[in-house]
Formats: sequence, C-alpha cells, structure tokens
Amino acid sequence: MTLSKESQTFLDNLRIYLFASSKREEEVSELLEELEDHLYEAEQNGKSVEHIIGKSPKAYMKEIEAEVGVDGRFWLVIVPLIMLNAFAYLIMNKAIADDRSYSLLALTGNPIVFVVTVLLLFSLYRFIAANELSKKITTTLYLLMGIAPTAMFIGILVADLLIETPVIIISPFMNTVVIIAACFIFIAAALYWKAWISVIVPAVLYIPQVILRYIDIAEETKLIVILSIIIVFSLSLIIRQLIQYKKDN
Repeated sequence: MTLSKESQTFLDNLRIYLFASSKREEEVSELLEELEDHLYEAEQNGKSVEHIIGKSPKAYMKEIEAEVGVDGRFWLVIVPLIMLNAFAYLIMNKAIADDRSYSLLALTGNPIVFVVTVLLLFSLYRFIAANELSKKITTTLYLLMGIAPTAMFIGILVADLLIETPVIIISPFMNTVVIIAACFIFIAAALYWKAWISVIVPAVLYIPQVILRYIDIAEETKLIVILSIIIVFSLSLIIRQLIQYKKDN
C-alpha cells in the first residue's frame, strides 16, 4: 500500500500530535491503520486527503484527540524516567569529580526546568504537527526550543552564584551511592526503552574520566583524551545511522 506524499505526511503529523498529547499507543496505532486504509481507498478513487479529513487538518486532529484515551503511563512512567535520566547525567558529573556540595537552588531549580522543557517540547510538537509551517519557521522554532532549556539551566547556574541558598554536603559514602543510583537509572532507561544507547552513552562519557583520575598525566592531556573519545564515538553513531538509513532506503 503506497500513499501519496500528502497523505503520508498527514499520518506522520497525526502520530506526532497524538504522541505529544500522551494518547494510548495501542489505540493510536489502530486508528492510524484504519485511517491509512481510508486514505488509500480515497486516493484509488481519485480523491484527495481533504475528502477524508476535511479542509482543516488541525480541526480533524482535535476531533481524533478527543476520541482517543490518555495513556496514564506517559506522565507516571515515561516523563519521570526522562527526568530521572537527565538528572542522572547532572549528578554523575559532580559525583565523578568528587564535588559533594549541592545547593538547594540547583536541587529544586533543575527538576523544574526539566518539567518546563518537557511541556514546551510537547507543545511545540503539537503546534508544528497541527499547522502547515514553512521549513524556515519550523527550523526557527526548533532552534528556539533548543536555546530555551539551555538558557534556563544557565540562569540557574548564574542565580546559584549570585544568590546564597542552603548547601547540602554529602559524605564520600553518599557520593558513591549517588554514582550507583545514577547507573541504575541509566540501566532502567535502557531496559524500558529496549535501547542500550542509554547505557553506552554515559559509559563512554564517564568511564574514561574515572580511569584518567588515577593516571598521572597533565589535565590538558586528560581533556584532549576525553574529547577525542567523545568525538570518535559521536562520529561512529553518525556513520552507523547513515549506513542504517542507506539500508532502509
């Protein structure tokens, strides 16, 4: 079954819209399969996608959204796991560097930024999927989305330097517990998403740092080694994706 580019684009946008609306995946898949059949039949009879969805894709998406149930796992499991995974990267950096001080502002501000980022990201997905935007506008919105959380995190760092808030200093034992907890989070994310990249990436980032701590070389050399490993790993991922894309096409 081969659909026109217009119909396939609409189905892709609808899938993104419903995903960003935290709808049940099973219901979404069934609905999209049924809609794909309708679109195919319409096209075989010389009709356009508007014959099925009407002139307003956005209005049709809202109608479909109201018919599909909300997936409670999204906010109870997926979003907390994303937040924990992101938070694990932050605390792992400090823990490996043996920085055992945590300000109250950072401990409360970073999770808030994670929540705001998730809400902004899914609002952006819904907006782009439901509206016909030019590539220039879409690219601009994604760039702004990339800048927003970075600016918020920098804002927290600057505020943490300028505003005195209570500081929690943990023991060396608790620092070890933090590292173990972060590792468990990475493994849990990998098992849930069935993607070992969630374990491989932090392993590539942090294991060399731990090893280099016990090697007597200049700090500049350590930095070069770590950056070289990250660059090689990133290039390997890009090449792997390109090969996979070539195979799929």
